Amino acid sequence: MALAPLVSPGPELTRAELLRYARQMALPQIGLEGQRRLKNSRVVVLGAGGLGSPVLLYLAAAGVGTLGVVDRDTVDVSNLHRQVLHPDVAVGSRKTASAAAALRRLNPHVEVIEHDVEITPETVLDLVSEYDVVVDGTDTFDVQIIADAACALVGKPYVWGSVLRFDGQATVFWAQAPDGAARTLSDLYPDLERRGADADETCAIAGVLGPLCATVGGILASETLKLLGGYGEPLLGRLLVVDALDGTTTEVPFGTAEPATPRVANVGRPYDPFTDGPTAGSSPGPAARPHHERTTMQDDASTDSVSVSELDSLLQARARGEADFVLVDVREPHEHELVAIDGSVLVPLGGILSPEAREAVPADATVIVHCHHDGRSQRAAQALRQSGYDDVRFVRGGIDAWVAEIEPEKPRY
Repeated sequence: MALAPLVSPGPELTRAELLRYARQMALPQIGLEGQRRLKNSRVVVLGAGGLGSPVLLYLAAAGVGTLGVVDRDTVDVSNLHRQVLHPDVAVGSRKTASAAAALRRLNPHVEVIEHDVEITPETVLDLVSEYDVVVDGTDTFDVQIIADAACALVGKPYVWGSVLRFDGQATVFWAQAPDGAARTLSDLYPDLERRGADADETCAIAGVLGPLCATVGGILASETLKLLGGYGEPLLGRLLVVDALDGTTTEVPFGTAEPATPRVANVGRPYDPFTDGPTAGSSPGPAARPHHERTTMQDDASTDSVSVSELDSLLQARARGEADFVLVDVREPHEHELVAIDGSVLVPLGGILSPEAREAVPADATVIVHCHHDGRSQRAAQALRQSGYDDVRFVRGGIDAWVAEIEPEKPRY
């Protein structure tokens, strides 16, 4: 059963893009509209190694508009037999930098965002919340537990795979999938805590066949494109097992764990404080909306969000004494230090409901919140409304759109 597309069509394609993607658009499931969806899509890949390499290469080649690359490691010569994204001259360099350079050479039409950070309970929500699909190419089960929990929390599809020796696996988890198709990592592996503690074999210890990474990575890239475009049958509730030694593939169906397994990854507190409050366990808020709703929000733009041009006008009116509101930046301090909107108050999302925040943002104030794009600001706005603030809006596109349209002399990141 094909699902609805995650992303709406983006801008018209240029002539260069029409030529580049002609053979792909010849597929009736994609066509011109589907290619514009890809152009408007945002996908983050966790890990730029054996699995991440083919995933990133094929998604970039396919024309996914924005690719996030998450890795905290450097390129090692022992990686090169399977991590085909990195050339020999990149040994010793940061993997995110090496990957970004390769992807930009492959397709200059794609924006690449480098996230040279470790995936932890404190960082994971910030990494996944502003993308449409999360693809996991890591080889550490403890990290996968964290990533799965974060994706379930914000309602993002989580495309998962693993490779070891001659064996590979691939599936799709999505806690908010419709029509009873919702699955999470704990449904496939109900005893997550024990498996996380015991799953200490990695490619470095047990070895891996290089081409197997390309096989499984290609499957993960295909699943991602299907979700973005809304065609085909996603691997929800189905584990595809690849045996490269025997040359066989096996499909293993799996259902939801009974009883439901408690989440074991303590993610969200630094970035999503209201998930433990009255709305915990309820349907996802604005942060779980697909990316196209962030860029085409016309029906409710006047009530729960503002554009950067509207914010510019409001700031000018406030300077003249004709408007009264608090502009809250819910990013982290290092982001605010890099670039900020003049007149904003820094209140990181993790402390948006703290007593200190109440002092900076009175409950009877008109509040406008912004972040890097608008994933965190939508969650902050929801949390403030639920805690009693009556007039709260978020800035569509965040400071990234502000710099692009209002203050282009400021840095983008």
